[in-house]
Amino acid sequence: MRLLPGMRNVAAWMVLVVLLVSAHGCTSIAPRPKNVLRTVFYASPRAGAVGTEAFSHAMDRITGTTATSGNRAQLLTNGEHAFPEMLAAIDNAEKRISFEIYKIRMDSVGRRFVEALTNAAERGVRVRFLYDAYGSRTVNGRDFAVLRAAGAEVRVFNPVMWWTLLRVNNRDHRKILVVDGRITFVGGLNLGEEYDGNGMNGWRDTVLMVEGPAALDAERVFASSWLQGGRGFIGKDLPVVGFRPLKRALDDPLMWLLGLNGAFCLPEHAPAAEGTAHVRVVASAPDRLTSTIVDKYLLAINSAQRRISITSAYFVPPLILRRAIVDAAKRGVRVRLILQGSSDVSTVRTISIGYYGRLLKHGVEIYKWTRSVLHAKTMVVDGVWATVGSANLDGRALFLSYEANMAVIDPGFAAAMERQFENDLKHCRRVTLKEWKKRPFKQKVVEILLTPFVGQF
Repeated sequence: MRLLPGMRNVAAWMVLVVLLVSAHGCTSIAPRPKNVLRTVFYASPRAGAVGTEAFSHAMDRITGTTATSGNRAQLLTNGEHAFPEMLAAIDNAEKRISFEIYKIRMDSVGRRFVEALTNAAERGVRVRFLYDAYGSRTVNGRDFAVLRAAGAEVRVFNPVMWWTLLRVNNRDHRKILVVDGRITFVGGLNLGEEYDGNGMNGWRDTVLMVEGPAALDAERVFASSWLQGGRGFIGKDLPVVGFRPLKRALDDPLMWLLGLNGAFCLPEHAPAAEGTAHVRVVASAPDRLTSTIVDKYLLAINSAQRRISITSAYFVPPLILRRAIVDAAKRGVRVRLILQGSSDVSTVRTISIGYYGRLLKHGVEIYKWTRSVLHAKTMVVDGVWATVGSANLDGRALFLSYEANMAVIDPGFAAAMERQFENDLKHCRRVTLKEWKKRPFKQKVVEILLTPFVGQF
């Protein structure tokens, strides 16, 4: 049947509307009920200075988490420092290993980790390995046959099938390794050769290693992801805000009858590492009423009094976060951003540049990374509070994916983070407002055309 010209126009507009809606287009206003209300009414969480009791209580309340004390936190930069520590922890594991990753490639790095996990399983360590189906789309089940044969349990997160279409856009972007419930690694590193370098000859990334009670909190996040892994529909959360309680009520009896929960018992307490760091694990999922990671960032930025240092691989923050950054600069806080130069996702960089103008006008300092590919996701506030994790400052990470960050209150660790930031600045070029205004006309046009689709990046 042929469509009349008028009907063709109507059909074209309907297709366009569907595309815009499916792209989660209106992310200039954060697409979660609580975040939307905060954006519309200019209501943003704030408390006393970072590190104070009032700040910690406010963070407890808005994220639904608690910080543990007695942790030892260590900054690991790039694969050259992080991979050896992670492999050593796996090699020294005695009871269990819980490993959750977005991307694994079967190159020299991926094979090295699979071999280490296989050796651990062969000596009786309980190994659980979870990888995202889309992030790790270059591998398949056969790549883990030896690991399974050694007794390890391997699951794929959200395989791309016809029955997963409702949640195909919601990926497990978390990177968590926990060994024996006592040591954990959380950050941005995936398992691939591009991450295996010093930040100059490989991607620039950051990992936080924590020894102490916070490792169990990280393992609890892993346990929630583990239940989401594997094939099938039962037990899998749908990315419909507010639907989780009903879905769980329907699923739990079936999971119990079918024995799908599995045994995953965690001790109530982990031995303290006798460190000085207060550490909390903040995880987010796409079916919550609010993005707890957005709330965490907002509280820290709004509570800053002297300086904020942000390193962001993909910088497409929602309006409420951009507004908080500008407000901090207006009240005299020195705000510095290290953002991507060359990027593996050029579209994100194009959108990001469009946001520079308002930030620069209000005194935010923007520096462009000039070496390799920037992949780190970190923030330091007032030399006291710092965060490292998997969540980028973009709509995909903050609203569509499963993410996990760690927040640390410890002057020693924050000082190490600030030293690394200063070192990274040596490999950056500052962006000026004058330069931004003179960007090519083509760049400006593409920024406008991509605006409706920012929620996908």
